[in-house]
Amino acid sequence: MRARAASAEERLARMIELQSLLARVAGEIGPALELQPVLATVLAAMRRLVDFKGGTIQLVGPDGVRVAASDPTVSDDVLASRLPVGSGISGRVVSTGEAMYSPDLRTDDRVDQAQARLGSNAPSHSYLAVPLVSLGKVIGVLQIDSNEIDAFDADDLDVLRGLAAQVAGAIESAQRNESVLQLERLKSRFLAQVSHELRTPLTIISGFVHTILNYEGKLDDRQQRQMLHRIEAATSRLQTLIEEMLTVTQFEAGAIAPRPVTVALTELLAQVRDNALEPELVTVRCPPDLEVFVDPKLLRLAIGHLVDNALKYAGDAELVAGVDESTNGPFLDVRDHGPGIPDEMREAVFESFTRGEHSEPGMGLGLPLVRMMAGGLGVRVELLSPASGGACFRLLFPA
Repeated sequence: MRARAASAEERLARMIELQSLLARVAGEIGPALELQPVLATVLAAMRRLVDFKGGTIQLVGPDGVRVAASDPTVSDDVLASRLPVGSGISGRVVSTGEAMYSPDLRTDDRVDQAQARLGSNAPSHSYLAVPLVSLGKVIGVLQIDSNEIDAFDADDLDVLRGLAAQVAGAIESAQRNESVLQLERLKSRFLAQVSHELRTPLTIISGFVHTILNYEGKLDDRQQRQMLHRIEAATSRLQTLIEEMLTVTQFEAGAIAPRPVTVALTELLAQVRDNALEPELVTVRCPPDLEVFVDPKLLRLAIGHLVDNALKYAGDAELVAGVDESTNGPFLDVRDHGPGIPDEMREAVFESFTRGEHSEPGMGLGLPLVRMMAGGLGVRVELLSPASGGACFRLLFPA
């Protein structure tokens, strides 16, 4: 916090104290095998080093910048939000690798005002953020804020920079360790899932081909057509599963790069409806002049997955578009009138190979792919629970 100018002796004593504290933090972190204990230690160190109202550790993921840990705890809507890289103060810190300070968020044109007024963010005025850099790559942000205007000074910035430099490697190490463990879990789940999901259509194809070959003279035309239709459906299912896996792999590898253009949303939604498995069960309500700046191919694919998901779970899909009052940007709701999504599944549904209990067969890649592509397009995905029941996935486009 801002204070009187310190003498040279005071600044030297403060520097020695800071180095001692940073060394202690390094010892407390230890081997950095688990992410959450590391983040808790860093937050505690921030509290000892700087006076602030709220502090967060934000990490970069495929869907943008998210709050990974906070002191005090942030509201659920802030925790669920994802800030596109390059947007807002923290997003700019990630994209530039430079620390940034806003003495007053309310008058700063770099700030997404809808994000600034979201939940527990609302009372804050001053905002200081520094990058977490490991091996030359920005992996996240250390951030502090205050309800006072212009609450932080150069000393606060130096302290936060010193802490970020000290802990970035440990955070990266813990992330990598957890990623390896998660990869092993996903690998086991994938092998179990793929052995079942791919075996089912293959068994159908093999069984009917065997029947046709061995009973060729004993089957009438109607029976043969029925078997061929079942073979065709099983083949289509195989193709869909393989395309999902390839799309996820290509997008994660960066082989699919977004190419944004200005798109008439009503035309794109009409294409999604026409391409749905059951177009008559999909309704569209969209202003005819509403436009978005995105890659149309990737957006069609993302919305198509949401529509397929709604049809699988609920038997209907409603596409409703408009302009969000809080962000002044376009939004798109993909709604259904099914059983909804239980609270304990709200985050899990975005994890690979996770499926609901009442869905049709699948690899569980649709919703993770939606969030991944939306993040790449700079579009935020929110899961809402309408009062009327069912589920609603909202896509929020930049203004």
